[in-house]
Amino acid sequence: MKRFSFAAIISILLISGLSAEEESPIKFKLERSSPSSYLLKVIHPENFGIQKEAPHRILINPGPGLKVISADLKLKGKTSTRKKEYFETVEPMQVKLEGSGELEIHAKIFYCDYNRNICIPGKILQKEIIQ
Repeated sequence: MKRFSFAAIISILLISGLSAEEESPIKFKLERSSPSSYLLKVIHPENFGIQKEAPHRILINPGPGLKVISADLKLKGKTSTRKKEYFETVEPMQVKLEGSGELEIHAKIFYCDYNRNICIPGKILQKEIIQ
């Protein structure tokens, strides 16, 4: 009986963790600021915050025909008034690209839903076409 209970608990935790990753409310928006410069913005709902001191990971992978010249992918921003350990908003990050093609953004961002009082890491895979 103990073995079954343990297996059931592990299954529930795995399923809830997977569904949280699939439904990540955190998204990226890439906006051109000049011919070769872009701003990578972190977009999230109003009732969410991004954890300040967390092992966030943002990787950008250029496809054929595209080259990353430079990228400042550190999260900085305004501290939340609800919880001091979270960003209320994140400043846009500078990315310089050369050429055209597909850009993949892979990220693991730690965020908190203030309404549900749940804090989890969200995995994000997003593709952008650079022309």
